[in-house]
Amino acid sequence: MTDDRLEHLRVLAERGETLAAQARAAGQRASGATGADPAGAVTVTLDEQGRVGEVTVVPGWRRRLGSLALDEAVIEAVRVATRRRFEAWGDAWAGDAPATAPALDRDDFTRRLQAAAGGSGPLSAEDSRAALRELLTLAESIEQGLDQVSGALSGALAATHTGRSPDRKVRVTVTGGGDVTAIAYDRQWLLQAHEINVARQTTAAFRAAYAEADRHGVRELIAESRLSEAQQLAQDPLGLARRLRLTD
Repeated sequence: MTDDRLEHLRVLAERGETLAAQARAAGQRASGATGADPAGAVTVTLDEQGRVGEVTVVPGWRRRLGSLALDEAVIEAVRVATRRRFEAWGDAWAGDAPATAPALDRDDFTRRLQAAAGGSGPLSAEDSRAALRELLTLAESIEQGLDQVSGALSGALAATHTGRSPDRKVRVTVTGGGDVTAIAYDRQWLLQAHEINVARQTTAAFRAAYAEADRHGVRELIAESRLSEAQQLAQDPLGLARRLRLTD
């Protein structure tokens, strides 16, 4: 592998380590963001992906909101929690990001590649050329996959998907990007339902909506594109090492 291309890979690896460390710190800071509606009737907690993981409805919520305003209260609580999550991400990236990862020299980079692969000793000239060819092929697959996905991404993010609670008393609609667009309750049921059951069924409807979005969203686009190969290799370091002839 030529020195300039190996150096380029080393720089990318170094930047990747730094970005990964920043992303982990930001994710930890943003995880568990909560939000409530102005009346304090509904509290929403987001999971690590920024999705609604739990909905809590307080006793006496009908006195605070009226029985017909719960849907808007939940949506507002989601908005507040999402805003706080973005603020936490911003704080982590802008002010409290971890220090830059220690710089890798070229030899150290090569050693770490081989150590991850379970190999030892320098790469032969033949293996170096083969590794470079495989890397270029993989880069082309990624580029083509990005073109495939980006062409359909806008439509996938804007599409809406609906999930229902197990008893079908609550219906939640989200976009492919995860934004909540509507919540609908069975009004007769809502007049008498206990707040714990309301919260439980609302949370279940959110999960069902997200599951439906996943079946038709970005992950599915990636799985059907050439990015799928790169994703699989990223999750299989040994397979990648073998492809690059870093191990037997």
